[in-house]
Amino acid sequence: MKDKVKGLIVGLTIGSVLSGTVAFAAGNQIEVAFRNLTYMFDGVEKAPVDAKGFIYEGTTYVPLRFMSDSLGKKVEWDDATSTIWIGNNPTHVVATYKGGTVTKGEFDAFFNLQALFNSSHAASKDNVDYQTSMLKQLITNRILYSRASEADIEAAKKSAAQQVAAWKQQMGEDKFKSDLKGVNATEADIQYYLVGGMTANNYIKSTITDAQLKAQYDATLAANKDAFTIASVRHILIGLTDSQGKTIRTKDEALVIAKDVETKLKNGGDFAALAKQYSDDPGSKDNGGLYADADVSQWVEGFKKAAISQQVGVVGDPVETEYGYHVIKVESRSVKPFDTVKESLRASLEQAQSQQFSEKELPGLIEKIDLSQ
Repeated sequence: MKDKVKGLIVGLTIGSVLSGTVAFAAGNQIEVAFRNLTYMFDGVEKAPVDAKGFIYEGTTYVPLRFMSDSLGKKVEWDDATSTIWIGNNPTHVVATYKGGTVTKGEFDAFFNLQALFNSSHAASKDNVDYQTSMLKQLITNRILYSRASEADIEAAKKSAAQQVAAWKQQMGEDKFKSDLKGVNATEADIQYYLVGGMTANNYIKSTITDAQLKAQYDATLAANKDAFTIASVRHILIGLTDSQGKTIRTKDEALVIAKDVETKLKNGGDFAALAKQYSDDPGSKDNGGLYADADVSQWVEGFKKAAISQQVGVVGDPVETEYGYHVIKVESRSVKPFDTVKESLRASLEQAQSQQFSEKELPGLIEKIDLSQ
């Protein structure tokens, strides 16, 4: 008959159903009728491009891929497990990199756990660029984990266990479990997540040598001779506003008072007593106006310049800043030696090393990213 096909085999393969093509396999012979069916989706007609539906024993069979695509659901065939995935497929490979792959299920678990650490995470979850950055972070953790020593890994496991224990103690067991449930994670998931990130950090730390740190120290000083300068400074601030920001005197009035204080100090006045009497700086007035062994880089420009250049042990002329006028006496000044700043330099070098890996090496290790599902 014109509209019938005899001898169609019952054993149609999954591949043929997905693609809408006919395939033959061993099995019982049946007779089916192909029909020109009309498919309406929310009032809109859609038609399969290269496949027809057919009727067998009162049941209508239609192309699965066509139906899934028409409903906005991705369909995938896993030949290894003879599984059809419609919509979310946790086994779908979202990234391939030299040395491994990341499945959607693995990425979803990592991505969901970010919500525990980043308050703005939820607002960014549908942002493809943000998702891509999180996927690259997961790949980074895995690659660096593979390079880490056993000592780095064991240290990370220990730190992760301590952090989880601290969270439980701080939040309580019930709240801890509730928070994990909220991101569809288990305690094992959070341990795995933490160990991955901590091991990556430990590896970066292990690549930084004392020679690199010393070179960074010397380079920093060469670029800015005052980068590591500290000073013990006494000052009396004659301010322009009170603690609520209300104007209490003009600049001219403040300068007159500051010069009077300068004169008193140069005539042998007690700095601590005069600071308590005149200073408008609540952070120092009650301890003699003293900031001891402070990084000069933290101060506003005018104050910083005086701390760096003013003669030690001498009361200087009033120095103007946005706060008013300062009467300053530098009691000591020195440059912090390498050993005292080594750890702070390490932190900056770790950040630089991580950034260099992300920008220079990682792109060449990632073979494919597919977040289309």
